[in-house]
Amino acid sequence: MPINQSLLKYGYQSFSLTILEFCNIDSLVPREKHFFDVYSPEYNILKTPGSPDRGKGWTHSEATVEKIRIAANKRLESPEVLAKMSTDQTSGIKIEVINVETQTSTTHHAIKAAARALSIDKRYIEHYIYLNQDKPVLGKYTFKLISNDENLNPFNDPSIKVQKTSKKIEVINVETKEVTLYPSIGAAARALGYRQPSISLYLKENSSGATKPFKGLYYFKWA
Repeated sequence: MPINQSLLKYGYQSFSLTILEFCNIDSLVPREKHFFDVYSPEYNILKTPGSPDRGKGWTHSEATVEKIRIAANKRLESPEVLAKMSTDQTSGIKIEVINVETQTSTTHHAIKAAARALSIDKRYIEHYIYLNQDKPVLGKYTFKLISNDENLNPFNDPSIKVQKTSKKIEVINVETKEVTLYPSIGAAARALGYRQPSISLYLKENSSGATKPFKGLYYFKWA
């Protein structure tokens, strides 16, 4: 699939996952069509929301799922497999994991090693690091790259495209005429009590200049 090819070509750090909107199940198809029209997603295989040929995926029985889980655990417990994974992942970059609840810190030799130790998907860690997130993963963990060699730091590699999440945004209150500058969309959303995707969509739909204030109260524009 195109998305698989692009993930392998550009790396997970070049992508992000965002919930655009929560809605009732009866509104799924019309809302999906709305976002199809707004964003024209290039990675969707089916271009028509709610099309009858949409696949429902494959559902394994509980017994099959349990067999797969047991087989995977046995494989990961193998000393040979663990040794090979450790060798393959050593890159000179270590990952520091901080538990914000206990204020304890541990260091792992690779992102995958940290993910295995915490029993989480490694993409949680990749997104936190490469997308400059500040909210603890699962409300509990923060991560930091550790490297003595700057050439090994992914942020110094021009071939890696990192999503810009710290672009400043200007907010104008139409009632008070007050202008406030925030370091990011996320910061503005938290301060005003709105969802980040809603503000992002407003900015996209009004990229050539807003004529109607957001929620009848705010104008947003990139600073």
